[in-house]
Amino acid sequence: MDKTLHLLQMGFTEEEVSLAIDSFGQEAAVQELADSIFARRIASTIEQKQVKIESEFLGEQGEQETEYSTYHQRLNYYDDDDDNKRVKKAKHIFRDDRGASSSHAVNQPTPWLSGGVGSAGDGYLKEEDYEMTLGPRANVSGELAKPPFFLYGNVVNITKDAWSEISGFLSGVRPEFINSQLFSALMRREGYLHNLPTERRHVVVPKSPMTIEDAVPSTRHYWPTWDTRKHIGSVTSEVAGIEQLCEMLGKTIKDSRGLLSEEKRAQILHQCKMANLIWIGQDRLGPLQPNQMERILGYPSNHTNLFGLNPPDRIAAMKYAFQTDTIAYLLSVLKDIYPDGLRVLSIYSGVGGAEIALHRLGIPLKCVVSVEESDVNRKILKRWWAKTEQSGVLRQLNGIWKLKTDALEDLFKEFGGFDLVVGGNYSSYRGGTTVNATMGMDSSKYFEYVRVLQRVRSMQHFYK
Repeated sequence: MDKTLHLLQMGFTEEEVSLAIDSFGQEAAVQELADSIFARRIASTIEQKQVKIESEFLGEQGEQETEYSTYHQRLNYYDDDDDNKRVKKAKHIFRDDRGASSSHAVNQPTPWLSGGVGSAGDGYLKEEDYEMTLGPRANVSGELAKPPFFLYGNVVNITKDAWSEISGFLSGVRPEFINSQLFSALMRREGYLHNLPTERRHVVVPKSPMTIEDAVPSTRHYWPTWDTRKHIGSVTSEVAGIEQLCEMLGKTIKDSRGLLSEEKRAQILHQCKMANLIWIGQDRLGPLQPNQMERILGYPSNHTNLFGLNPPDRIAAMKYAFQTDTIAYLLSVLKDIYPDGLRVLSIYSGVGGAEIALHRLGIPLKCVVSVEESDVNRKILKRWWAKTEQSGVLRQLNGIWKLKTDALEDLFKEFGGFDLVVGGNYSSYRGGTTVNATMGMDSSKYFEYVRVLQRVRSMQHFYK
């Protein structure tokens, strides 16, 4: 009975719980039962071909657009007549993410959601796939286009197939791809799954710096003409050997006496791009500082400057943070829809990128229920909330696992529901000064976002 109640509180239906227990037995762990229910949903989604993705998005050439993607062609291992076998096979998708709906432990991401640098030949998206999608999207209509609105942003490089998979869990909504260099000095390919309107968008003002020189004006006095960089390519927190690297590069430049070969210039530029090095003096290189990174990402000065947090850790806290001008462009449509303010459920808030973007847009925040495991990140957001004298309510939760059905019902009774459910890359940033921001896109955390969003959208009809 305790297991049944626990699963019901997690948002599963009685039928799903009963079927899972019948299939795997009363002795099965709650986590195992929850995984089996998610796996059954996957199998059902595939069989019903409910994922609506244009053939162009999948990179298929010479084929006409179809209303539903044929997942069987790519995932034929689901075609098993035995129901339990099919479910167990589907479960391997997030086998390493046990407790996706019940555990608050940090697990390793599944292979198909691992971040990293890849080529188009490896299944990664090509440059042209990241063109901005303007105008209404055909598969966001009807009930799906109605509030509460949702937005899930991913700033980690993942494959086309991975995008297809995660899109399927959000009603097949096609991702909108944007390169943040259109809004800032950061050149990063980003993808967003959302049901927001696309008409009447606008850029937030004042804008963030559009080039490295704009962000760090002092560097223009030392920047050599052969260094043609205008943007940084990532938010990197690698610090091991950075001082030695800068000294070595500086010595190479000085020893050349102004006659650097093309090969050496190319080598130096490669190192500068990899480590985000900028020119801080004559023939001297140094890493971007936290306040400079904050400017590029569109955050207030010293936003991450907490007591006891050193510069590398501050930059690590921003590794998967939203570039606020970029996400603000997508969220700008909400200003006319909610002139009196928004009720926001923020999943994996990080250092508060979505909240800051809404504030920069001039949209009042009636309430923000923020889910963030990192004690450091929660402190950063709480301090910003106080500094900006927000008039609304900030409620901070230290884990997605706390958002069970009864907790959501209490929040609905208190705030009357939510207008926006926003989420982003989960970062395994821990409290204190220890940082491990290498998690990237964690599939179990993404499933939790979907679970909460589905529950919120279903509950909203009862609180109108």
